[in-house]
Amino acid sequence: MLLGIDVGGTFTDAVIIGEQQVVFQAKVPTNHDDVLASILQALDRVLNDIDVKKLRRVVISSTIVTNALTEDKVEPVFLAVMTGPGMNVKGKFPVEPYYVSGYVDHRGKITARTDWSRHRDLLNRKGSGSCAVSGKFSVREPQNEYLLKQELKKCGYQKIFLGSELSGELNFIRRTNSAYFAAAVYKVFAKFCEKVQLALAQRDITAPVHILKADGGTLPLEAALNQPVEAVFTGPAASVLGIEALAAPERNSISLDVGGTTTDIAFWEHGLPLMAKKGAVLKGYPTAVRSFHMRSIGIGGDSRITVTDEGYKVGPLREGPAAAVGGPTATLSDALITAGYVTFGDTEKSRQAIAAFGGNPGEEAEKIVQAAVRVITDTVNEMLADWAKQPVYTVDDVIRGTKFVPQQLIGVGGGAMGLVHAVGKAMGLPVEIPAGAMVANAVGAALARPTLSAGLRADTTEGFYIIPESGKRQTLPHGFNMKKAEAVLTQWLQQQAERWQLPAQETELISSEHFRTIHGYYDTGDIYNLRMQLKPGILHKVRGREVEI
Repeated sequence: MLLGIDVGGTFTDAVIIGEQQVVFQAKVPTNHDDVLASILQALDRVLNDIDVKKLRRVVISSTIVTNALTEDKVEPVFLAVMTGPGMNVKGKFPVEPYYVSGYVDHRGKITARTDWSRHRDLLNRKGSGSCAVSGKFSVREPQNEYLLKQELKKCGYQKIFLGSELSGELNFIRRTNSAYFAAAVYKVFAKFCEKVQLALAQRDITAPVHILKADGGTLPLEAALNQPVEAVFTGPAASVLGIEALAAPERNSISLDVGGTTTDIAFWEHGLPLMAKKGAVLKGYPTAVRSFHMRSIGIGGDSRITVTDEGYKVGPLREGPAAAVGGPTATLSDALITAGYVTFGDTEKSRQAIAAFGGNPGEEAEKIVQAAVRVITDTVNEMLADWAKQPVYTVDDVIRGTKFVPQQLIGVGGGAMGLVHAVGKAMGLPVEIPAGAMVANAVGAALARPTLSAGLRADTTEGFYIIPESGKRQTLPHGFNMKKAEAVLTQWLQQQAERWQLPAQETELISSEHFRTIHGYYDTGDIYNLRMQLKPGILHKVRGREVEI
């Protein structure tokens, strides 16, 4: 049996899956002051008389990290970069970085060591918590990053994230932003993982524990703590996998996972979610995190309603719970109830809360709902425009184009029933709410495949290859070519999988490049760059349950 737990900003969901169906499911309010209590409450509702020794694996997803970024509730981060000559990075990072001397060229040679005499202020810095370090071309030679990490440890930083270890991708801007966001969310993520481990231990659960990644794969908890940026989109990824397991759409679709704090939007084609071609974008900054083509926006059932000169504004801060269920003031859920989109709780309390804004409660509620709908539809249109601008990579793309034309909406999550129908009406699209939609995130988490990814760069002229995630350079075997490069990287991934006690599974090639090198007028060798991973996705499909939770 498999256990999936999704800790959201408003609700914590749990499911037990066995024999390709949801056996037990639960949804309880998330107590932000005591997340441990929420997890335990959800566990107690699904475990019942189940022998916990029969659990083969536990997978956790959460929007807590995503929500912390959305609501700007993360720690400030010190970012140190080594840009070298010829690159203007002003405005490319979430914070103004500290510039460190030292440079690695495009071939992976250290052309300049760090001149520490120029950085007395850095060496005397009093730091704490997490920080991030990133150097241009460091994936080809990380020594300058390692030396800077050693100096920052002396300054007092406990956790230092290196761009070269978080991604083997060459893009310096994306890699640097990944290191920054990993440092920003580390404290929130580490505390969350601690609560999870305590909860499972209190219920004598000893099965391996994994964290869901942004690309739909899972990582062992210990490994995830070294890559916390991968946890940023675990909630959205869980909803995508949940839809794939419960009711993968046969036609072009847009899925909306409506929670209490956020709405997560993803695109579907040929029954599969579309992947972001360049990596996830966090708070407007590109990263190297491989993810689905999706966005997370700060609108959910518990979103705060404010009055502006232009009208109503919904979100991004969470106000909840709704007045209908005992909350102190009106939220989006109260507007949905009063406008007649959904019915739950005390409808009269919702109406009274909306009446506090003045005017006719029904009319004001509709204005509030439409304000939320406009934000969602505007975001969908931005995503459609972004996808249409993607470069073409295949003959099929050239013939058919990359334009995505949606044919339906799919809604999951606790707030889906009301809000998604309002969005569907605005967009003129039919709406499907699959069985099991209320706990789709927990279903997706439970069924996610384990995965690991890594890159390899080889230079036959220099006679070495490097797997940045391992931090080691190795001598090239005789007759090295792209086929041997794939074999070497596959072997390393499988060794890592064995180390983390992951089941054997198929690897896939994500990207590859091959260049000839020329010195003077003669060919001197080859450069190979590739990236592979244990293939993510779901273990199998399941039957959802239509039950009152």
